[in-house]
Amino acid sequence: MNVESHLKCIIKDEQLSALFQPIYSTTFEKAYGFEALIRGPSDSPLHSPNALFDAALQYGLLSELELVCRKISIARFVELDLQGKLFLNVSPMVLLQSDHSQGVTISYLNEYNLSPDKVVIELSEKYPIDSPELLKNALIYYRNLGFSIAVDDLGAGYAGLKLWSEVTPDFVKIDRYFINQCHHDPVKREFIKSILNLGKNINANVIAEGIETHDEFDCLNELGLSLYQGYLFARPEPFPQQTLPSILEFKQRLVNVPVDIEPLASSLLQPANTINHDELTKDVVDYLHKHPHVHSIPVIRGRAPIGMALRGLLLELFSTPYGRALNEQKVISETMAKNPVIVEANTPLSEVARMVTSEHDEKIQWHFIITDRSNYVGIASVRDLLRQLTQQQIQHARYSNPLTMLPGNVPIYRHVDELLAAKVSFRFAYFDLNNFKPYNDIYGYAKGDQVIQLVSTILQHYCAKTDFVGHIGGDDFVVVFQDEQWRERCEAILREFDEKILEFYEPGHINAGGIETKSRTGQSQFFPLLGLAVGVVEPASTRCASHHDVAEVASAAKKQAKLTVKSSIFVCKRGGPNLDATISAIAV
Repeated sequence: MNVESHLKCIIKDEQLSALFQPIYSTTFEKAYGFEALIRGPSDSPLHSPNALFDAALQYGLLSELELVCRKISIARFVELDLQGKLFLNVSPMVLLQSDHSQGVTISYLNEYNLSPDKVVIELSEKYPIDSPELLKNALIYYRNLGFSIAVDDLGAGYAGLKLWSEVTPDFVKIDRYFINQCHHDPVKREFIKSILNLGKNINANVIAEGIETHDEFDCLNELGLSLYQGYLFARPEPFPQQTLPSILEFKQRLVNVPVDIEPLASSLLQPANTINHDELTKDVVDYLHKHPHVHSIPVIRGRAPIGMALRGLLLELFSTPYGRALNEQKVISETMAKNPVIVEANTPLSEVARMVTSEHDEKIQWHFIITDRSNYVGIASVRDLLRQLTQQQIQHARYSNPLTMLPGNVPIYRHVDELLAAKVSFRFAYFDLNNFKPYNDIYGYAKGDQVIQLVSTILQHYCAKTDFVGHIGGDDFVVVFQDEQWRERCEAILREFDEKILEFYEPGHINAGGIETKSRTGQSQFFPLLGLAVGVVEPASTRCASHHDVAEVASAAKKQAKLTVKSSIFVCKRGGPNLDATISAIAV
């Protein structure tokens, strides 16, 4: 199927899904509204919005596509019972088309019982326009119907300010370009100030979009903005949070969020037509014949899924002698697959994989059903599930230590940098074995690997879920503590190590308190039993710009800890590199 035919099929069958990204109000400390963002089928080359709308423009289907997008967005907004305003993206090119249907959006609102004053028509400058006067008239038409007007990506296109002055929109969005690193750029800050002043003069609300860091937010907050949208607060989601916590609560929530959050079932969501449980089987089979690309159709009773109409199962049933005559008048609930996999949208993919493989012994189905609080929301492809799990495994293997399978340097550095950027308090603990090389020389590398695995096991056992355990390489480990009981945990780790390490020595060496072997200079030397040294530092975000600075301080602390023969903790009180330090050591 070529791109044009595929696009027509997507529009006809409404194979689109709506995601929502909140617009956050610091004045009311909640979501002021939600921008609807459309995605195509997940297994389609038209999944991304850019590919989808560029294809619609190329084949003259932009108006048809946008109307379907509005319908789906409105229906889903009402279904989720989202509060605040619904921001609908509208291309100015559609408004200027002579064949663009008028009154359709109002009919959708009436169908789903949503008032026009709850909807904001968000005008994007993605496609340049040549008729500003016609566009102005089109926007005035929408305003007279009760809609609010927003100008999107202000500064990204050439017509923004002129259109603003003539239409006086209710909302103006400042483009991500001006938001990015605005705390470092005085020119961007001056631009933002001028937009704010203009907005106040014409009573327009100014929204900053594309905020990704706390530094950007702090800068914009100081300038006086109160409406924000961006990854810092929330990404586009099929099930957005109804309410948002205060900024302080939000920052605290970041403390307990791990770097690599396992994707959920909702990440695989794709739209699909459903059939009611009382539909006749013959009608379902006729539909399957007309739509050869459809393999699975969820069967619902009310809003609850109860089964799946499967192409292979039904066509096989009708191919048997008297199969059609015996089954065509039966309702689909009698001939459907009665035990499909049904998962909640917030189920981790690893759990979804377990359910898919355990529930079907004979043959894995093409799709499984996704619900939200037991209500049907869509289906997902098993192929997409396997693809994403494979990508996760490749990513994990690429950056994990092969001996312990703990995260290696790259994820450790990324985790530290994200905590610094979020201004989250944490302790960075650098663990290293004392006298490990002499032990390897006497007992061999296989025994040495067992000792390294012992350290890995003990660290993971005593660390909290909010802590991050990594393996730099060799006998060097890192724990990023966010738990306040970090000191107690370190002490427990050392005690456990000192107890368990005796199992890795011969009795004679235990009685002697160590081993005798040649030093690096070739001289015979006595080396005490293995000990575990840990250097701990609490980095200050104002003095550590990146993981490089944290590593410098932690390495110095670890060296101090290794000066003690026994297992010990060395706590460095300085928060950054190259500064005078007041430090304390605790031997355990």
